[in-house]
Amino acid sequence: MAPPTRCARWRACGVDDEVAVVYILWLREVKRYLRSRPQVIASLGQPLLYLVVLGFGLGPVFEQAGRGSYLQFVAPGVIGMGILFTSIFSGFGLLWDRQFGFLKETLVAPVPRLQIMVGRTLGGATITMIQGTIVLTVCHVAL
Repeated sequence: MAPPTRCARWRACGVDDEVAVVYILWLREVKRYLRSRPQVIASLGQPLLYLVVLGFGLGPVFEQAGRGSYLQFVAPGVIGMGILFTSIFSGFGLLWDRQFGFLKETLVAPVPRLQIMVGRTLGGATITMIQGTIVLTVCHVAL
């Protein structure tokens, strides 16, 4: 007798098919991001570069004007910009999936398209939150 499939094991654990679809697509997005070292370095390097160049480079000029720390002023914008760019690149991932045929395979599956959208969206949101948290931590340490 063949061993039970992953889906059959999940049913035994009480997990619905809808949740399994969302989880698998979420996991795919997160794994795809973590396995791409250039994407991780670029997505974290850009906000950190802005913080170093703008935050520490223009900081003394801003303090001479008597307005406080420039790093405190620029950090929320850099975090917001990083979150925005990561969200945009998550949308580009959808275009790549379409280009290479994975999107067509996903849409042909006998699952509601809402679960496909939710899984992909949660994956992108998780990546965005991880990046935002890392940049926020760096800002907090730097202040």
